[in-house]
Amino acid sequence: MIIELAGQLLLFALVFGMSATVDMKALVAQMKNKKAMLTGILLQFGILPLLGFIVVKTLELNETMGITLLVVTSSPGGSYSNWCVHT
Repeated sequence: MIIELAGQLLLFALVFGMSATVDMKALVAQMKNKKAMLTGILLQFGILPLLGFIVVKTLELNETMGITLLVVTSSPGGSYSNWCVHT
């Protein structure tokens, strides 16, 4: 119980800290970059789910593992994806 609570608090602190560091000018500039936006959308909603599907079929994963991988590769990234891109 205490470990679970500590994990939740640490996760909250991480996500809050990441969102508190957003530079609004940089965000607006990125939103105006059409090429970057289209590339991100294509990769996130096209290529990544396709690669997940190919891995599931190639490795012949069981239903549980296959569905899990497909969900992860088909879901848009959260705050952690921003951390990976900007560091």
